[in-house]
Amino acid sequence: MGVEQGLAGFAKIGGMATTATEAGRGAARRPLGGGVTAAVLVLTARAARRVSAAALAQAAGCELSMVADIEEGRLDPTLDTVERLVNAIGLEVRAGAHTKPNPAYEGVTASEVERVRAAFEDVQGFKEAYGIRPVGPPPGVQPEWDGLGSAPPRPFGAGPTRRDGGGWGAILLRGERALTNTALNHAASTAGISDECVGRIEDGTFRPPVSMVEILLAAMGRCLQVRLEPYDDHDDVLHLRALADPERYQRRLANGERAFATAVALD
Repeated sequence: MGVEQGLAGFAKIGGMATTATEAGRGAARRPLGGGVTAAVLVLTARAARRVSAAALAQAAGCELSMVADIEEGRLDPTLDTVERLVNAIGLEVRAGAHTKPNPAYEGVTASEVERVRAAFEDVQGFKEAYGIRPVGPPPGVQPEWDGLGSAPPRPFGAGPTRRDGGGWGAILLRGERALTNTALNHAASTAGISDECVGRIEDGTFRPPVSMVEILLAAMGRCLQVRLEPYDDHDDVLHLRALADPERYQRRLANGERAFATAVALD
């Protein structure tokens, strides 16, 4: 069974019971069907930032139909695509794995919408007070995307070391397999997905939909745990500085390595 067969059954998911507007009014309904994490993330992000689906699509550079399909449960995207969408309105995805999922993202809730909104406004207020650019990716730091299909993974790091780690699927699966000491073939067979497909996820040549990541983590006794936070542009700023003055960036790296090598550890 190849990657295409391994993906079968994961492309479409059931409908949602909550809209971003309802969330803003205090609704806390649970989504219907499986694999709805992406829908909850996008709906929560839009409600927190008070933006329409059309405004999100325009900011992200994709078709409105993509946003609608995700929110209504007709499309099960990659976590990298969800990240690209919420990045466009100044938020980012934090993801990991745990024995239990984050209850705040089992459905769209007013409390989580308010938490994300307050966190964003706090960071935005700080930036405005000190004349720093608005919250969100600086121009020129994200990989090009035509707005069709899966978005490229968000890179991290700066200069020559900047990389994407293969995307969220690769990062999560490699990390959890190492943590749980689970063999690749065992995780694959338990999840009902081919070894080839899982191998390509981990090496970054195939980026899986969110529900496939959830099923693979479940095969290791883990749950995908996600949340939204204000966009952190630390690596982006360092990368732009490295591009603007590569020699200075290399000198700073070398100075940092020398400082670390000569540091005295205090017990």
